[in-house]
Amino acid sequence: MKNSASAAAKYDLFMRALDFLMVKRWRNHLWSLVEGPRVLEAGVGTGLNISCYKPQCQVTALDSNKSFLERARYRAREKPVQVEFVLGDVQNLLLADESFDSAVTTFLFCQLDNPLQGLQELYRVLKPGGQLLLLEHIRSHGLIGRLLAGLSEPLYHLTGDHIARDTEKLAATAGFTNVVSKPLFMNAVKLIQAQKG
Repeated sequence: MKNSASAAAKYDLFMRALDFLMVKRWRNHLWSLVEGPRVLEAGVGTGLNISCYKPQCQVTALDSNKSFLERARYRAREKPVQVEFVLGDVQNLLLADESFDSAVTTFLFCQLDNPLQGLQELYRVLKPGGQLLLLEHIRSHGLIGRLLAGLSEPLYHLTGDHIARDTEKLAATAGFTNVVSKPLFMNAVKLIQAQKG
């Protein structure tokens, strides 16, 4: 997505509409599971998760889009949370090994060129025993879900998103253990939890 204020505003409007329909309660549930104190949110976008941050956590909020990050920083100004905003790519994190208790993403891995590399980077920066929490579009193994994914994939290629990825399998390949998931919408949107062994 373009690195501009207008792109950030359009993205924000679209995602807020989705929040109104269903996504907000998923965000709340995702962040209720977060353990701190040090938390990395990779792909913070325009900061729609900031209202869910726990005051006792120290959050590093990372995004590769400068305009998105500026909007997220503005959104955090009146919240009682400690947030450090970092411009960067989850596929090449300039962060120290074993420095976070939790890593959280929301609809990020459907957008990456190399999702496995992104997951491997999150594995690297998590402390031993650290948790991975993902809210993701994933490959659905049900008949209806597979049909919808197949029909939608060409459209998502145009936008840069891929909804037919098997993110659970990729997390295991990256080294995560105890990979479990909770279906949220037709087995095509899931909350995925995993642990660094």
